[in-house]
Amino acid sequence: MKIQIIPLENQPVAQWSGGQTRELYIAGGAADYAARDFTLRLSSATVETDESTFTPLPAFHRVLMPLSAPVQLTHDEEQPIALLPFQTDFFDGGAKTISRGRCQDFNVMWAKDAPFEVALEALDNFPCLLDGAEEDFYYAYRGDFFLDTRHENIHLMEGSLLHLERPGITRIRQGRTDDAQLIHAAVQRK
Repeated sequence: MKIQIIPLENQPVAQWSGGQTRELYIAGGAADYAARDFTLRLSSATVETDESTFTPLPAFHRVLMPLSAPVQLTHDEEQPIALLPFQTDFFDGGAKTISRGRCQDFNVMWAKDAPFEVALEALDNFPCLLDGAEEDFYYAYRGDFFLDTRHENIHLMEGSLLHLERPGITRIRQGRTDDAQLIHAAVQRK
């Protein structure tokens, strides 16, 4: 099993047209978002304008989860999709996507030709047990957490991302924060 913790201070921050984006993880190809040369990318962004247009990424699938407030997404001028915090929307990265509402969100982008699928969920009922995927990512959005695998006991601090490869069953407990929120992205080979 491989373990990688990416603390808040090691997450690059960049500007985008609607606010700031914090790159939590990137892998595959040259692992270069600007060159669009990656297979998988996880990020958290702030949306600081009432309306923003997402960067088109036609070679990628995307899933977005608002964390702090509701948002409304419109893809290719179709019917708007209203998302409450911790709900998800999976969509084509090449779609013209308009976002309405200010929030912090969590994003996963993966190449359309990638040999895996992505699932995304918010966890808020602790303690809990999860049967691990091939790769699991845990983002400590609010609070700190203790994750116990068959080989390791891990303390994940708020704002950090944990990447586990083939962890098996993972037991998750919240730390001292009552209003703890943990985001889980699972990557499973097709």
